[in-house]
Amino acid sequence: MKYAPINYKTPLLSLLTVSLISACGGGGGGADPVTPPVQVTPPVTLADYAGEASGISLSSVDSLLQISFLAHNTLFTTAHISANREGSCFNGGVYEQTLTDNDDNSVISAGDQVTVTYRECYSDNLNSVANGTVRYDVTALKEQSDYDITIDASSLTVDESINLVGSLSVNYQREDTQSVMTVTTSTEIDVDINGDTIITLSNMEIVKREDFAEAQYSVSVDGDIRDEALNGTYSLSQVTPFSGYFDEFPNEGEITISTSGTESITVTANFVEDSALYDVQYKDDSFSLSWDSTIDGAITGLNGQRSSYIYEFRSDNFDLVSILNTSTLTNYGLNDSYQLVFSRPVESFVASYGEMAFQAEDWPFDKVLASVEINGALVTITPEESLMADTYYDVSSFIVTSFNQHNYDMYVPSVRTRDDIIPMVTWQTNLYRFNDTPTLSAEETGNNTNGELTYQWQELSDSGVVFETPNAASTTFTVPETADSELAIEVVITSEYGYSVNEKVLLTYVAPLRSILSFDSPVGDFVGGGEQRLFTENEGVFTFTNHEEAPHYLSVDYQTDDWWTLDLASPTDEVLGVGVYEGATRWPFQSPTGPGLDFSGAGRGCNELSGRFEILELSYDENGNVESLAVNFEQNCEKTMPTLKGLVRHNSSVPLN
Repeated sequence: MKYAPINYKTPLLSLLTVSLISACGGGGGGADPVTPPVQVTPPVTLADYAGEASGISLSSVDSLLQISFLAHNTLFTTAHISANREGSCFNGGVYEQTLTDNDDNSVISAGDQVTVTYRECYSDNLNSVANGTVRYDVTALKEQSDYDITIDASSLTVDESINLVGSLSVNYQREDTQSVMTVTTSTEIDVDINGDTIITLSNMEIVKREDFAEAQYSVSVDGDIRDEALNGTYSLSQVTPFSGYFDEFPNEGEITISTSGTESITVTANFVEDSALYDVQYKDDSFSLSWDSTIDGAITGLNGQRSSYIYEFRSDNFDLVSILNTSTLTNYGLNDSYQLVFSRPVESFVASYGEMAFQAEDWPFDKVLASVEINGALVTITPEESLMADTYYDVSSFIVTSFNQHNYDMYVPSVRTRDDIIPMVTWQTNLYRFNDTPTLSAEETGNNTNGELTYQWQELSDSGVVFETPNAASTTFTVPETADSELAIEVVITSEYGYSVNEKVLLTYVAPLRSILSFDSPVGDFVGGGEQRLFTENEGVFTFTNHEEAPHYLSVDYQTDDWWTLDLASPTDEVLGVGVYEGATRWPFQSPTGPGLDFSGAGRGCNELSGRFEILELSYDENGNVESLAVNFEQNCEKTMPTLKGLVRHNSSVPLN
């Protein structure tokens, strides 16, 4: 926290006094302890104290925002399932976070209390080393969006000497491209250095607005500061908000600092010339002071992230400002967007290697294409399908260009997806025909939330699907008579504390045909290669083979550009017929007392397998040839790979789904 020495163009009386005061951050984690106050004669009027009063006022605003940012990054951009946790700080110090769970739901929620204890822990938000505890009382909370809290940092010591004794309230509201943080002093806050009260903040209200699309912030403050060096109180009144581009000094804004009498000073930001300075004016006397020696970066930072370096204003500045919600990158929602804010509006975006995608780092190397939206300075990268839970993903690099034709090469940090909810939706097949009754189930979804999950099934296409139980883990529906195109179905699975994942199912319409073969292969299945395929008599030739001397066996062959074969066998002493065959192993090496199964094609097959199949219809003509067949089958290659599901229909009206 910073109330650092100030450089003046005009010497002022109480320079020694101001050098002792800190506005939350001056030491940068390595500053020497503040020396005891030097006894000086307090100035009688604001005229002799204009530089000090302006520096202390701006530093106080920055300090309270820093404490608010500490709360923001500690509590509200992390997974609430990790409410109780401990860890190491950047400098090797430690912290421990504990939850007083008043509603017993094991996550941070309204009515709870969180205490964080620091032991020689460098905090980037404070730009200092912290010791002691901070307590947060949660009044309202919507994860990664809105919250209302009270902060008591009275027991926290910064840089071994500074304490803010009292409490403040923080209300945060986040919309798509904007946020508003309102900080108020719940009680008077004494700023103590080595146990001595230097200033007291009261009736303070700070409003910080952030516009991600415009890459701009604005800060307003009203309130009172009791200053022991002045032996009096001055009030802050914002005339126009201090505003600028993120990570740049304010280039607009004006504030009035006045005593109860008629004295007042005006503090004004500069536009281009001397934008690293602010102007202080008292009557006819004016001088300039350095922003850098007065604030630590909370005023200019974005979304709870203090500016590590603050630039002077230039209209042609172009750089990455921040990745929104950086701390969630290690706890990334399966449908979350990756949002980046640049210092100026973006004109164009080009992926470095042809396409934007999220690429899993480990087997089965899941690759999900991503869409890109440019909204001014805000670039949003969104996976087009749900990512896999508990998985590391690399995000494609890209080049962005500003309207001033400046380029920026962006290498995006990888993400690790959350494991609170691990969605798993199953279905009979991804095909349907008129009057089918598909059953969809999310009952196998993994739940690590310590609470109940809720479900909402909905149609994304426009065929008029009506679900029998839209809020159950499993549901079914009858295909509408008019449906003759792809059906897009989605289930939204939500935890008790509001985190949700979406999982989508696509069902493909199959026109009436004499013969079809299809399979649905998940990622990681060798035979199907992770694809969904449908083969019809329009593109290839079906052959159904059975032998009179082997009534327990039947094969289906499909020949097109490649060759696919399904072999089915009942136990040797049984006639293959309608029924369910569990525990199948690879044909023709199965036990004589067990069923055999083998699905292979395109030069790929299993060495070993486990599976099952169900014959729903099977008949022969007078010559002993297969007349009709309906079979569903499942196969796990090498007994451990994901399950391939398939079906065959030949002259059969048995539903596909």
